[in-house]
Amino acid sequence: MLFSDKIRQLRLESGKRQKDLAKAIGVDVPAYSRYEHGERRPKRNQVLRLARIFKTDPDELVAMWLADEAYSHIANDKMATRAATLLQEMLSGEEAVDAPASEAQDTAAQHDDKPAVARNMVTKLGRSLMPHYVAGDAATVMATIEDESIDCIVTTPPYWRRRTQGTESITATTKEEFVAELLQTMAQAWRVLKPKGSLWLNMGDDTTDGFVQGIPWRVLLQMMDAQGWRLVNEVVWNKTTTSPQGSQDHLRKVHEFMFHMVKDEDFYYNDEELRRTFALIQRNDDKSHARIPRGKGHQGQIPSDVWTIGVQRSGIAHYCVAPDMLYRLPLVATCPHGGIVLDPYCGTGTACKIAYEMNLRSIGIDINPDYIKKAVASTEAKPLSLF
Repeated sequence: MLFSDKIRQLRLESGKRQKDLAKAIGVDVPAYSRYEHGERRPKRNQVLRLARIFKTDPDELVAMWLADEAYSHIANDKMATRAATLLQEMLSGEEAVDAPASEAQDTAAQHDDKPAVARNMVTKLGRSLMPHYVAGDAATVMATIEDESIDCIVTTPPYWRRRTQGTESITATTKEEFVAELLQTMAQAWRVLKPKGSLWLNMGDDTTDGFVQGIPWRVLLQMMDAQGWRLVNEVVWNKTTTSPQGSQDHLRKVHEFMFHMVKDEDFYYNDEELRRTFALIQRNDDKSHARIPRGKGHQGQIPSDVWTIGVQRSGIAHYCVAPDMLYRLPLVATCPHGGIVLDPYCGTGTACKIAYEMNLRSIGIDINPDYIKKAVASTEAKPLSLF
């Protein structure tokens, strides 16, 4: 079956109209109609959105989409059959053979020496609210988390070229390698996040030879175009203070970005609780180090996308922890009661500690075992109540 036939079949089975699907993936009706007639092909992120809407296996639909792309180039050529055989050889890395199924499975087993990964981390959490910390590479550890089991991911990945103590999760030497490594983690984030879940990604940029490199936007655009993420907001974190900068040909940098991203248009968002929290921040400004305007009414206006939150220092050399409010606000807004929080670059565990205070379960991952020890030590068990 061709990709065009498949999406038409899925649409009919779902009872949806072309108009509904066109709107959902951001095209007009004629464009979508051409997808079903095989006259044009959607982008990869649009295919992922369709898979979500149809509640079908996204890997299977993307594979069919890729096969359709290859087929469109060779279908009417007299060498199509031979080309298909060569393509099979290229993909398998060996001579294409029409072997029995059992033989093919034996051959595959000989080349696959990696044991299957058991995805059961959330199951092991049980109902315990104590943060669960794991030392290891973010993408590798996340591979042990069940599909669509996490409600909210909030994290600050390592900064490219700005931490050089040999304890970073990403050690890429070029910005292209850095982006590629981070995208691997974000692909795992897509897999483990629930359909109604949210990802909050805090990223700073780098200046090389006096020019900004656009690292956050390089990552963001590939997440949207290649992985299917949707951007809800780009929050500007105004840090108020920075390290001394001696340049005289560009402005002093005092901000970072916090991207709020989701998988589906129907995501969990608690606007009422968010406004209430902002109102409390305003009244306790000296304690929170956050200055966010409060509007009229009991709960205030809709918060803006510029958050002025002071940097929080730590006792670790060359290391700052994420300010409490930078993580608390996303959790208040997008993690439901009883939800599970994940920070794949948890450092000393700010996100998990806040989750614990909010009676949320959490998982923190960091490649530095010393940071994990500090995170564990900094979270005290809540006293048990007899009532």
